[in-house]
Amino acid sequence: MAVAEHNRTGEKILSPIISATNSMPVKLVACAIAIGLLAGYGAVGFRLAISEIQELFYGYGSEEVIFGAEGLPWWQIMLAPIVGGLIVGVFLKYLMPGHRPRGVADVMEAVIVRRGKMKFFAGVGAMFVSAVSLGSGASSGREGPVVHFSAMIASQLGQRLRLPSKYYMTLIACGVSSGVAASFNAPIAGMFFALEVVVGSLATQAFAPIVISAVVGTVISRIYIGDFPAFIIPHYSIVSLWEFPAIALLGAVCALVSLIFIWSITFSTKTIDRFKIPDVLRPAAGGVVLGAMAILFPQIIGVGYEATDMALKGNYGLLLLLALIVVKTIAVGVTIGAKFGGGFFSPSLFIGAMTGGAFGLIAAQAFPEMAASHGLYAIIGMSAVAASVLGAPISTILIVFELTGDYKISIAVMIAVSVATLITKHIIGRSIFQTQLLLRNVDVNESRALRQLSFRQVRGIMDRQFIEVPKDTSMKDLRRIVSNTNHDKFVVVEPETHEFIGRIDYSDLKTHLFGDEPEENLTANDLVHDDNPVLFPDTSLKAAIQIIEKAGVEHIPVINRADDTRLIGILHHKDLLHAYNAALLSAQDESRDKVFR
Repeated sequence: MAVAEHNRTGEKILSPIISATNSMPVKLVACAIAIGLLAGYGAVGFRLAISEIQELFYGYGSEEVIFGAEGLPWWQIMLAPIVGGLIVGVFLKYLMPGHRPRGVADVMEAVIVRRGKMKFFAGVGAMFVSAVSLGSGASSGREGPVVHFSAMIASQLGQRLRLPSKYYMTLIACGVSSGVAASFNAPIAGMFFALEVVVGSLATQAFAPIVISAVVGTVISRIYIGDFPAFIIPHYSIVSLWEFPAIALLGAVCALVSLIFIWSITFSTKTIDRFKIPDVLRPAAGGVVLGAMAILFPQIIGVGYEATDMALKGNYGLLLLLALIVVKTIAVGVTIGAKFGGGFFSPSLFIGAMTGGAFGLIAAQAFPEMAASHGLYAIIGMSAVAASVLGAPISTILIVFELTGDYKISIAVMIAVSVATLITKHIIGRSIFQTQLLLRNVDVNESRALRQLSFRQVRGIMDRQFIEVPKDTSMKDLRRIVSNTNHDKFVVVEPETHEFIGRIDYSDLKTHLFGDEPEENLTANDLVHDDNPVLFPDTSLKAAIQIIEKAGVEHIPVINRADDTRLIGILHHKDLLHAYNAALLSAQDESRDKVFR
């Protein structure tokens, strides 16, 4: 009896501990620690991989690209991105799922479309493609691939542990925060980037796991890379309060630069598409352009932190700064358009620093007594362009502060960022990641219900029961057909090929068949409407809603395809409304599920 009583007492003591261990908040914290460790080591490993590949192509592995390239023969600088492009092209063509690199936009797409489920090999492959791309001289950033890899690790952990899908966004946010924190040595900014860009809201109950992941990722990065900001710059200060109007003007200039940069990515991709280059050779073809540019402007090689640092220290002249804005924008467009790997964070910092530096030099020439050092303007420009391009003003401000270690210029940075993001948002209304998603028919600004309908097709709800009426059917035969069926859907077709000709409304049938004076000399073809909108079986339900409402009809025929007009079904407006209502209910359930715990 004493032993039994002792066991019951022990169970009472341990029961709360066991219950707490099995609770979801504790599991999320444990997952956050694991994600932070894996993402931190992934970020460190990615940097080392870039360094080793750069050593292979250029003979040195440090980030001092400009200094190293000065001692290389022109043919080596030209050849490096071409060979790297061949490796990337072969990998994308034969091994990479989807045959394209991955980045932040893919993380957002996974959250929006696939409820946070990401594939392991796509994440690992994206890291390899980006490491080869950046190591061989492609002009992009290293943060996007790290974010994708970290998010993939988080998603895989949730899938392996069989956690409910409603917690996947929390896990992915943990991965993103730790990846950004480890890449930039900026834990606060990493946390806010995850909330602002991926989650899309700063209001979340999953704050603790995200913070923990960011801290763990930062600790891993500092153990192996060191505890220092990415850019070491001199102390700068605002000379006069009269500079603030100039800083606001710089924000407007940065907005213009950001808009051109975002547009250039889409333009470059479409332009390269027109050349019909085989997929396996596409990155190498881009490498030819990048190599030729790098001979004259080695600053565009790789991530570009060395050139950004030089601009922040005020070591570049006006003409070089202006040239690098143009050259870097073209280089990044070619890099992404040619399907090299990489992200947009580092390039936006680069272009922003050059823009701010050039603006500062011009301001100093106009008002030498009131203008601060153009290095200060480079910092402000770096913040404004990055915030506008990425659509993340809060996290960008914090990242710049943590990168530079200077919090004394906060007011100037916030003014420029506010002006730049306000203008950019007013003109295009979306970041570069959202622009990429829109090209994939994923609009982050539309309702969740419409987003669900974007990925459902007409073939799933179309009615396959309908009456085909040959076009030469007489009124007598048509009267018999109508009298012997309960359908009100009559479609006129070619007698032998069953090709769609047009539709007949039931109201027209009543007028011509059952009126006071039936018109017996007519055929079914005479009753066909002039306007006959059609759908295809792979048309999305979202597009079908727009088409059927514009046409103002209750039923739309579905034909096989544009060059094969055989009728295969009818889509009813009421069925579309039923699908939309179901999507609305599902979206409401998702909203309730996304209250992070």
